[in-house]
Amino acid sequence: MTTGDATEIAGVIAKRRDILAALRDGPVRKRTLVDELGVPRTTLDRSVRELSDAGLAERADGGVRATTLGRNALDAHDRYRARLDGLARGEPLFDALPEETPLDGRFLAGASISEPDPNVPDGVVDRLFESVRNAEAVYGVAPAALTGHLDTFDDEATAGGAVPRMVVTPAVLDHLIDRRGERLAADLREGAFEFFCAPLEITFGLWVAAHDDGDDEAGIVVYTDTGVGGVAVNDAAEAVAWARERFERAREDAERITPEAVCERRGASSSEDESAVTDSVGDAPDAGDVR
Repeated sequence: MTTGDATEIAGVIAKRRDILAALRDGPVRKRTLVDELGVPRTTLDRSVRELSDAGLAERADGGVRATTLGRNALDAHDRYRARLDGLARGEPLFDALPEETPLDGRFLAGASISEPDPNVPDGVVDRLFESVRNAEAVYGVAPAALTGHLDTFDDEATAGGAVPRMVVTPAVLDHLIDRRGERLAADLREGAFEFFCAPLEITFGLWVAAHDDGDDEAGIVVYTDTGVGGVAVNDAAEAVAWARERFERAREDAERITPEAVCERRGASSSEDESAVTDSVGDAPDAGDVR
């Protein structure tokens, strides 16, 4: 019988995972297992014995079934493997992120990873647009601006009647005011968008798209010095919950941006431009600008 040792249980599940999964809805007769799994009877007998000794399976009604411990341990094992798989798939994204980036395993488990195609580098952003398209609610965090994609994001994020709520850094806000200040003020005045501004601890973009059919998604955008380094999307409940937590944490400390604030900052920026000695054309991109 089992000693209750987690290492022992994990080892048995890793070795006999498929057979334990077949016993989840048991009891199942051994002959049925032999036929369904395509394993020799001797192998099956040995596997069932190991599972039983570990407390993961038991004999019942002429067959074998997973115990309560077995079912729960199998679920925990599968969740752990999914997180490991997510970490492996997300390696290209990790390479582009600073050390100690707060990217939770709950998000990576089962995430779909998209990397830029050298022939169509901007195509990777299409996964973001697909996610927010026709959503009933869109909210996110943007430590950088996707220059060249702002109009497309606006159109897709509001197509379903959503009023996107975005938390941006001061650098991104200045960038938006500089590039489209009049439109930004109008959007805020008409209630088409909500913007909040605060320094952000995360260096990746993050969004949640809620849909009326309950098929919600969360995603992240990883930035590099040359553009978008990758996009990851996950519709698992745990992933969406994590992304919501990150958004709410950022919004709590952020200042709501009003149309008046945009106009004031826009006016101050215009005054500075008029008094500048050199023309800014040809300067390096703004810190919040990701092409």
